[in-house]
Amino acid sequence: MPTVYVIQNDNKDLSDAKRYGELEAVFFNPRKPYDTNFLLDMAHKVLNKITKYDYILMVGDPALCSVATAVAREYCDEINILSWDRRSFSYTPLTFDFADAE
Repeated sequence: MPTVYVIQNDNKDLSDAKRYGELEAVFFNPRKPYDTNFLLDMAHKVLNKITKYDYILMVGDPALCSVATAVAREYCDEINILSWDRRSFSYTPLTFDFADAE
């Protein structure tokens, strides 16, 4: 079963994301100002097993979403993102293939 990496959960209802896989937290609500070295270490620790079949759930601080995506890219050329669609009230998958990106 794929994994859905949840960037930062602020007690939101993430039940729709479970359709895409098992939920796993990346960051556990760090406090600002962020300790960037700690955040990078945490992201590497969690995302080092990401595959092209997994998803990153973009919830939380955009800075944390950016860090997680950059770290995930170090381990996998194809990144799947789940983005909330306000019209359908569900998550929509997007795939970014960085294999040929220079």
